Amino acid sequence: MPKGTEDGSSKTEVVTSLVVNCMEVVGLGVASAITGSTALRAQTAVNVAEVAVVVFLLVGVLSSAREPDERHPLGHGPERFFWSLFAALGLFFGGGGLALDEAVRSLLHPAPVHSFLLAYAVLAATAVLDSYSFVVGLRPFLEQASRRNFTPREYLHLSTDPASVTVIVGGGCAVVGSFIAAAGLAGSQLSGSSTPDDIASGVIGLMLFAASAFLLQINRDLIGGRSLAPSTLKEMRSVVASQPGVVEVSDLFAIVVGPMSAVVDGNVIFQDDLTAAVVEQTIIHTNEELRKRWPLIRHIYLTPVPPKPRVTSSSPSHKRSRFAASAKRAKPL
Repeated sequence: MPKGTEDGSSKTEVVTSLVVNCMEVVGLGVASAITGSTALRAQTAVNVAEVAVVVFLLVGVLSSAREPDERHPLGHGPERFFWSLFAALGLFFGGGGLALDEAVRSLLHPAPVHSFLLAYAVLAATAVLDSYSFVVGLRPFLEQASRRNFTPREYLHLSTDPASVTVIVGGGCAVVGSFIAAAGLAGSQLSGSSTPDDIASGVIGLMLFAASAFLLQINRDLIGGRSLAPSTLKEMRSVVASQPGVVEVSDLFAIVVGPMSAVVDGNVIFQDDLTAAVVEQTIIHTNEELRKRWPLIRHIYLTPVPPKPRVTSSSPSHKRSRFAASAKRAKPL
């Protein structure tokens, strides 16, 4: 899939998530005020945080799509990593922090929960909306994972688009959170105590802490200049090594510089009898083959290098080693 198409998919996912979360904030806010449910208040706080998170993601998607310029010759891809990092921090403090705060406050100052039917109806509606947003984000993600021969779990760690991953993880947490909140309400309704509802709020907070920690690690790796998967590098090396006239690929690496964007650099040893024109044509053909198989490659730098010098018996290093061995065997005077 071309890079522009995948950027368009990310934008659709983020905008859909933003619209859904805004609708849920209104519904959950009204329901929590009427019912007095701590779990509903926690879900409301989480969705307010989600709105801020999605705004960060949208800024990142739009800013990273700008064309390269003199100051950013490799493009503005890292902008998405930067803003996605803020989104993960927002989910950590705004989502998990507020949910746990609601749980602690309610446990210290318990209040009765009522109007259960309204609460269930609102939670059911939010679960449907969250499921729709989750599916919108998950569908292109699964297609990309299948195209690259990764399992969804593997691709969740290896994806170079943190906005897409954040939408999926946040959407999944929202769906699960609705069921946790419903379970807490059911426990309070059956027991007549607000404690199960408070515990549900705490569980939601802990779940969001775990999710945000996972997202923070992904964004940290991407901002730090993460490489592509070792299996992908191995395949790239094989493609280069299979070209006519190539003797050895002495070095090859690929650095992620943006969502679905990477730079490949490597040193290639060619046969000694090849002319400069043949070597140049081979490199051009190799670049085309690599881009055909991995469309995320933005720049390729393959450099012809001479073969590594062999170590002979007359080399200085060999002489030093022989001298050291002789010194060990020598008897003291």
